[in-house]
Amino acid sequence: MYLRILGALFPIVLLLGCQPAVSATRDFPTPIRWESPSTTPSPVYPTRAVSLTPTLAPSPTPRTYTVRQGDTFGSIAAKFGIAVDDLINANPDVDPNALPIGQVLAIPTRPAGSETPQPTPTPVNLDIDPPYCYYQPSGGKWCLVLVRNPGSDPVSSVFVRFSLYASAALDPSASREVALPLTVLPAGTRTVAAVFFPPEEAQDEMVRVELISAIRTAEAPGILPLEILSEDPRPMTDSLEVAVEFQIDPGGEVPAKRLDMVLVLLDSSGRPVGFRILRSEGEWLAGSAHRLTISAFVLAGKMDTYELILQAREE
Repeated sequence: MYLRILGALFPIVLLLGCQPAVSATRDFPTPIRWESPSTTPSPVYPTRAVSLTPTLAPSPTPRTYTVRQGDTFGSIAAKFGIAVDDLINANPDVDPNALPIGQVLAIPTRPAGSETPQPTPTPVNLDIDPPYCYYQPSGGKWCLVLVRNPGSDPVSSVFVRFSLYASAALDPSASREVALPLTVLPAGTRTVAAVFFPPEEAQDEMVRVELISAIRTAEAPGILPLEILSEDPRPMTDSLEVAVEFQIDPGGEVPAKRLDMVLVLLDSSGRPVGFRILRSEGEWLAGSAHRLTISAFVLAGKMDTYELILQAREE
């Protein structure tokens, strides 16, 4: 399943490394430390959570879909009753965080004779904290927001939209849709959504974040149990290194083929001031001890606590 670690230490942001044999590691775009830290957040519009009622419409034959205005991987997956990961895997050359209008997507179908039904999507509300933005030396800025799942069931296919507005403007000057870094957001947990606006867009200060896609399921398919054996935080000047030893599915035999890692840094007010996302693909044997090390710097201000979520998948 997943494991969430809480800690209280000194300032940070992140660099992530895995000690187990890993064939491929994807390091998502990572912020760098702002040279003149300032914790003053950008003005924000009130955030709002939107309940979506997806239409379950799987097809027994292969088909394609042409992207329209407002579509995301999450909303398209919900429309066809498939998992977002399956849709992403069926379209490996398409960036799920930059989905162009007019793009033709391949819509995967379940194998014939499959006895495992797709989970039925249901409307869901997630809690979205106010966003905070931090300027970078390049002139662009990172905007971060915490997304919480207050329900009793896991949630998948979560996408949010960040929009920038000029003062008193009715329409956004720039928008970005991003997926949560975790395939499944377990019940009662939270993680970060983050987006970078380049210098030519970053001048507008008003920020709004909306939930545009989320599916609640009774189970978390493909997620394996994970147990933390030890945690060794090592604070340094303006940084923190955390070494974590863990086991995949201690009582089982199925190895993990993917490990998703999200580290979020929080200040004393609970605001996100840094993050790191890493996805590693390889093989982690069930029941064996594995180790990873994460180090980080803050974007601005001082870190007071951190939260780390590890999520192991069987495929």
